[in-house]
Amino acid sequence: MHQIVEHEEQRYVGESDRAIVHDTWHRDCEACLVEDMVRRGVAVGFEPDRLDQALWEGFEYCEHCFDRSEPLPPHRAVSSRVKARG
Repeated sequence: MHQIVEHEEQRYVGESDRAIVHDTWHRDCEACLVEDMVRRGVAVGFEPDRLDQALWEGFEYCEHCFDRSEPLPPHRAVSSRVKARG
């Protein structure tokens, strides 16, 4: 797990203060305010950028991002580049 200082298309973003994982590809994730989490310093990424990794690290599903359906990838090219601290 690493702190995200700039969100650039990482699919699974954890909210460290609440131990919640968000799926940024899901259509309802906009309500989760990922950029606000980055500004507050509580956004973390997972290596590898996979849901099972987030769950293994003790994070729980976000009720907005996970509705038991697999979202389609965004239309734009997906990049896993994320600036991280340390």
